Amino acid sequence: MQAVIVHIPKVAGTSLKNAITEEIESNNIYFDYHRPLAKGNLRRNMDCLFTSIKNKPRSELIIFGHFLVGKYATFNGIYFKNRPNTVYITFLRDPLQRAISHFFFWKRTDVTGHRVWEQFTQENWDLERFLLSKEHRNFQTKFFWRFPLVQFDFIGLTEHFNDSIKMLRITFPLFKNLSIKEENANPTHRVGNSYAISPKLTKQFKQQNQQDYALYYQAMDIFMQQKLKLLAHG
Repeated sequence: MQAVIVHIPKVAGTSLKNAITEEIESNNIYFDYHRPLAKGNLRRNMDCLFTSIKNKPRSELIIFGHFLVGKYATFNGIYFKNRPNTVYITFLRDPLQRAISHFFFWKRTDVTGHRVWEQFTQENWDLERFLLSKEHRNFQTKFFWRFPLVQFDFIGLTEHFNDSIKMLRITFPLFKNLSIKEENANPTHRVGNSYAISPKLTKQFKQQNQQDYALYYQAMDIFMQQKLKLLAHG
C-alpha cells in the first residue's frame, strides 16, 4: 500500500513531514516539492495531467510534497481517480488563517526562484495586497484540480491538529508511531491559533475565495465523519 500525502503550504505539513522522515527510512519516501503554484493555472494543470498519463507509478512507500493530487492518480477523461493500492491523505486549514500564515512565512523566508515570491519581494507587498492577489486566490482548491475531496482516504485539519494526528495513527498502521513536533511555524503563533485582521479585509478575502471556503467546509464535514466513525469503533 502506497500513501500519497498532499502537503498544502502552511497547514502544519512540515511537522508531519519531519515526523514521517524520523519514522520511515528515506529510501521509502519520495519528496515532491516542485512549486506547482509558482506556475500559471493552465501550465500547472497541464503539467499535472501530462505527468499522470506519461509517468509510471513510483515505487516508494510514501509520496509527500507540494503537488496537485492528480499527478499521482489516474485520469478518466474528466476526473482523476484513485490508483489501486494507494491511499490519499491531506490536511486543510481555514483559508484566511492559512493565507495570513503564508504571508508571514514569505516575509521571513527566502524562496528564491519562486515567480510569485520574487514579485512579492520586489514590490514589497503588504498583507492586504497579498491576501487579495489573484495569484493566491482559492489557493488550497488548486491542489485538488479535478480530484474530488471525497476521494481522499483521510483528511486532517490544522485547527484540530492533535486530534488529526491521533486519528491518522489509528487509521493507518504505517503511522502508528509518529511523534509530532511543531515545525516551520511563525514563532509568535502556535498551530491552530488565529490571526486577526479588519472585518472589511476579511469580507473581501472571503468574497474572493469562495471555492476555498466551500472546500474547507466540506473538509470539516468529512473530518467529523471520520472522528465519529473512529469513536464508534473505539
